[in-house]
Amino acid sequence: MSKVSQLQFSEVVHVDEDELTYLYIKMDYRQAERLIVDAINALARGLAEAEAAYAEDNDKALLAACRKITKSAQRVGLGKLAVVARDVRVAVHQHNRHAAHATLARLMRLGEPSLRELWQIKAIGT
Repeated sequence: MSKVSQLQFSEVVHVDEDELTYLYIKMDYRQAERLIVDAINALARGLAEAEAAYAEDNDKALLAACRKITKSAQRVGLGKLAVVARDVRVAVHQHNRHAAHATLARLMRLGEPSLRELWQIKAIGT
């Protein structure tokens, strides 16, 4: 009798709260709030665009979506998310479809909890 194992992946989300604090110090409170909300929206769109681009085998759109994710993630202290989005781009540039798929899957696993965590932090600040 064979036993089938099912892997359960989970990603630990880390928001650099020092980066967020710096935003609030550097700019007006409302500007910082707007930047965070804009980043949340851009990240959500970028993740959806990346997934769709991969499904359509559209490397150009996938690269653009991952650049958007990297930029938005860096602005609000989601360094790990930014690095994984960059790793997807590297895999695409290397024409390594398997690595791109695996890394994109990791980006999706990390993306949604990152958005929830960022939204939670933003809600605490209001």
